[in-house]
Amino acid sequence: MLYQMEEWQDTTNNMWHCNCTKSLGTGSGYWWHPARIMGISPAEHLQWVIDNYKPDKIHHSLDGSVIWFEWNSKEIMRLYKNKINALARKVNYQI
Repeated sequence: MLYQMEEWQDTTNNMWHCNCTKSLGTGSGYWWHPARIMGISPAEHLQWVIDNYKPDKIHHSLDGSVIWFEWNSKEIMRLYKNKINALARKVNYQI
């Protein structure tokens, strides 16, 4: 199954999110997939997101196993989502 992020808006604080939700039970939503798609380290990916897409909030678990981004702007979130989806198609990244 091709990796593809979807988008949604949080009804609590109206922030925008994106992630691959196709098969959460098998790990499709793991935060490091985009780094693998890009061929860079997870740390490099985090810095790339911060530098290029400036999420308004970044959340993480204490052990770092879960990281997610939130944006006030649907347009900025969509730029990130569309970039990752295009790269996943280009390299045919399967989950």
